[in-house]
Amino acid sequence: MRIHALTTGTVRLKRSFLHPSAGVRRQLDLFLPGEWSAPVPIHCWAIEHDGRLLLVDTGETAAARDIPFARFEVAASAELPGALSASGLDGGRVSEVVLTHHHGDHVDGIVHVSAPVRIHAAELRHAKAPFSRVMRRVLRQPLPPGFAPQAFELTGGPFGAFPRSLALSDDGRIVVVGTPGHTPGHVSVICVDDDGRHVMLAGDATDTLEQLHSQRADAVAPSPATHRATLARILAHCRQNATVYLPSHDPASAARLRDGTVVVPG
Repeated sequence: MRIHALTTGTVRLKRSFLHPSAGVRRQLDLFLPGEWSAPVPIHCWAIEHDGRLLLVDTGETAAARDIPFARFEVAASAELPGALSASGLDGGRVSEVVLTHHHGDHVDGIVHVSAPVRIHAAELRHAKAPFSRVMRRVLRQPLPPGFAPQAFELTGGPFGAFPRSLALSDDGRIVVVGTPGHTPGHVSVICVDDDGRHVMLAGDATDTLEQLHSQRADAVAPSPATHRATLARILAHCRQNATVYLPSHDPASAARLRDGTVVVPG
């Protein structure tokens, strides 16, 4: 098994997004003036295993519009085809795409994909809900052309600390698990690498490893309590299994993947 970090540009995030206030200010501050982070990566992931090339998310495109709490920097050369090529991968070999959730910086790159695209059924319902549709119009963040993923349910049994799962490979070494919080139907993909480590492609379950350790709900989670419960479950999984934890916007994720650095829960 080989796992590749594909970088499709960068994004600067408002500090109130990364370190939200409590109470009503948690989301209000996103729309008020505030400090900005340094650019952080927009990662998606490619998994080579058993003759297949599977993508987890598809990254962003140069057409991305800024929103009040995120400023995108994506060159056309950094979109999915260029990111795949930079890793020595042929986009024509992609057999399947699994989306962690429906936000643009994770799905916009599907315009470059002809393979089947799949998303958790709960996330697809969330994406189609009236509030989500209104917010996409307000923020000028439409779903990409051709967004018609196939829905899946987590019909498998427990996997580590996660009560429900879905195997994506015949040998059970690539598994989807539910990680709701950032969005109601958010999922992560866990790969059991050749050394037996669990490599968790975590989407936006958190923005950084620090946020996981802090068990801090983010500013956009509909239910902070649900988000914190998921972070506690991820840490429990890390205690049970040597886990390399890779959020999509953590500047250290690519190095942790390269070095096989596992989470040491406090």
